[in-house]
Amino acid sequence: MNVSADHRTSFADWAGEHAVVLETLDFQRAVDDLEPLRDLVGGARVVALGESSHHIREFYEVRHRILRFLVERCGFEVYALEAPFTQGQVLDDWVRGGPGTVEQVAADGIALSLGRCREMHEVLTWMRGRNHAAAQPPLRCLGTDLPGSAASPLPALEEVAGYVRWAAPEALPLLEQAVGVARRFDDPVIFTALGRYQSLGPGEQDLLTSALSRLMAHLQRLTLVQRAHGYGAEHDTAMWHLRGAWYLDHLHRANVQEGFESASTFRDVYMAESVLRLLEGGARVVLAAHNWHIQRTPAADSQGNLLMPTGVHLAAALGDDYRAIGITSSLGRTTTLGDPTPERPQGAWYDAPLPPPVEGSIESAFPTDRLWTLADLRAARPWIDDAASFQHSRMADYFLDMPVFEAFDAIAHVSRSSGTDHVLRRVGG
Repeated sequence: MNVSADHRTSFADWAGEHAVVLETLDFQRAVDDLEPLRDLVGGARVVALGESSHHIREFYEVRHRILRFLVERCGFEVYALEAPFTQGQVLDDWVRGGPGTVEQVAADGIALSLGRCREMHEVLTWMRGRNHAAAQPPLRCLGTDLPGSAASPLPALEEVAGYVRWAAPEALPLLEQAVGVARRFDDPVIFTALGRYQSLGPGEQDLLTSALSRLMAHLQRLTLVQRAHGYGAEHDTAMWHLRGAWYLDHLHRANVQEGFESASTFRDVYMAESVLRLLEGGARVVLAAHNWHIQRTPAADSQGNLLMPTGVHLAAALGDDYRAIGITSSLGRTTTLGDPTPERPQGAWYDAPLPPPVEGSIESAFPTDRLWTLADLRAARPWIDDAASFQHSRMADYFLDMPVFEAFDAIAHVSRSSGTDHVLRRVGG
């Protein structure tokens, strides 16, 4: 649609008049108020829901209300998380009726303590209840990230071992070589594992890379054989665990030479591939990850080198079948991740003040007298004259440079944010 310059307005004015105003964050309430999402989503196969900081109560609530709408009204079947694929298997088992408590499953299956909050327990319980009651294909919950979200490959290799012992015992020596080296730097805390890896000698690092690559090649060669014998699903799952370990090895190597900022994008490659893998059966996927990961545009490291987030890979593969909805806030509190403690070995989340929106940030354009607002940036673009001026968006307690109208298809803006009970319990204690 072409609108003359004389009739264009600012995005702030457009949002004030046309953005969808939502009056509840209650997960249990009906989702009729989210019907405008239907036009925004269209026929997209993947809808990504972001967050400008982890462990924010309102961001979980926004995501989960949108998830309910996409499942109940649009037929989405998979909730894919920024959580390890390997450890996250327990989530899928549990929502389909497996044993355990929701608290333990969420803690075990989601890294960085991001499952340790009431909001995550609530949505997993809803998924389990829906699967128990419904006759349609089960709603699935899966991790997409590297083992330990970039810590140690050992959990993935242990999963592969169970398969290799009966399916390809001749490959056990290669697996044992890889496991032997991985045990040397295994730790659930990311930066501890990264540091231990750097203390390995070059020979050990090369042995791990060689063993993983040879094992990958050996198992890949067996793919058609295993499918012919009826073990295709088991083989493909084992290969995905192994692929995660292989990428993680390259992340550790790149961290030594390039630094973590650049090396961590091996996570994004794997996360994107994990989502695309989920589409192979025709399912529609809701991806929940940080705003940085879901953006459609490249980022840059501190030296100006291009970084490719998950959303860039998905947009390249899917085009208009990918939608990215950033979630952010203007007032209240945020969280930051501090150093590990004995009680919180993955790192302690700290409640932190939320700085006011800066000029040129997307947050500065939204009114703050509403609970939360959903703005379709694609619909707004023909009617506004200042889309290019929005070059910043929040990340925790600072602002990232990004072309917001290119990076996201929509923004969900929460007027006031606060930490989850997991964070606030720590503050109170």
